[in-house]
Amino acid sequence: MEPMRFFFRRVSALAALLLLLLALWLAPRDARSATPWGRDYFPNVPLVDHDGREVRFFDDLIEGKVVAINFIYTGCPDTCPLETAQLVRVQELLGDRLGQDVHFYSITLDPDRDTPKVLKEYREKFGARWTFLTGDLEDIWLLQKKLGLFLEEIRDGLNNHNVNMIIGNQKTGRWMKRSPHENPYVLADQIGTWLDGWKRPSELNTYGEAPELRDVSRGEQLFRTRCAVCHTMQGRDPERALGPDLLGVTLRRERQWLLEWLRAPDEMLARKDPIAMALFEQYNRLPMPNLRLNRQEALDVLQHIAEETDRLAPVAFKNTDADEAGNRQPLPEEELLVVDRAEIQAAHTAAKAQTGYLTLRNPGDRPVVLAGVISEAFGEIQIHELRRLEGRMRRHEVETLVIAPGRRIEMRPGSMQLICRERREAIPAGQKIPLTLQFERGLQQTTVAEVVRR
Repeated sequence: MEPMRFFFRRVSALAALLLLLLALWLAPRDARSATPWGRDYFPNVPLVDHDGREVRFFDDLIEGKVVAINFIYTGCPDTCPLETAQLVRVQELLGDRLGQDVHFYSITLDPDRDTPKVLKEYREKFGARWTFLTGDLEDIWLLQKKLGLFLEEIRDGLNNHNVNMIIGNQKTGRWMKRSPHENPYVLADQIGTWLDGWKRPSELNTYGEAPELRDVSRGEQLFRTRCAVCHTMQGRDPERALGPDLLGVTLRRERQWLLEWLRAPDEMLARKDPIAMALFEQYNRLPMPNLRLNRQEALDVLQHIAEETDRLAPVAFKNTDADEAGNRQPLPEEELLVVDRAEIQAAHTAAKAQTGYLTLRNPGDRPVVLAGVISEAFGEIQIHELRRLEGRMRRHEVETLVIAPGRRIEMRPGSMQLICRERREAIPAGQKIPLTLQFERGLQQTTVAEVVRR
């Protein structure tokens, strides 16, 4: 009898175990899940995407998905553009996985300003393919709290919001806080591989194939973390470039201009610096963010760019203003400017300088950089612009003038003009004077200015 009793106890225990397993299998999915980060934790608040469609945070955006979430506002002058540009690089690395098994969401912290229309325009400027969202500010703050990204002391400080993002897999409960300025290859691997449970096979390499580590300068570190999200150093702009390629830029631009551009691009755009404005127009009206660099950091970045230019293209950027014989070459026909107006004002024979005016139009599809104007009739011609400095209008020499594709620059009294000095001989009204416009890359274009009396 005892063996039979033992047998029935074993069968009963096995049956109980099977019933328990069956009950767990039939239970609702959230009850079976080992993660506490389910519907009971995440608020299912309503949000509106960049196309104006209403969605629910848990049901539509994160349930069972691998996601990356950050909080931005489109009027941010510094960190948000860098965050978005960095995620664009991660987007390119993930390829067609984005929107299928990996999802990105950028949620605004400024819903009063960032309407769906504004978010859509911001998204298109960067070439982003993920979802941008707005909603009620209290709901957005609640989401920040649940995601561990809320700081009470800066809740109302749009210029000082928490620069962090969260990546996670809601199904497995794996969530990680990450800096959006992380190396894009590392971030893409974390999102696409770590969180996805290693579902996709990866190529295996031996430690013997690992590259030798080298010392990285402070300038290179800054370039990688601050500049490389928008800029390359290849000698040409990649497709859908967010900013210009910087190879050789230390040879093409004045050092002081570059230092100011690195440290205060927002101020240069506010005062409508001609080169800054041309870059703004050329690159989809996407402003250069203020990187908050001090002078030494800006110098370190320029030193790195100069060293990379010398390493990658030691010949291409030497003697850029002349050919081997020292002569400038004509501007290619497809880059020729249209000169709508060219005149020099007649002056008394005793006058030390004469003023001149040009109206230049760029019908081409690439920017043209005017580096100077020369003429056999004068010893020197400078481009000057009137600017208000310290409450007074002052004349300022313009070293280079960028004419963006499809744009027109008009010199006129009270704004910009030519200052022609060291006149060779008297020039009466009605006489025609040849002018040579000198451009970057050792190129030039000739035109004729008429001497007029006003």
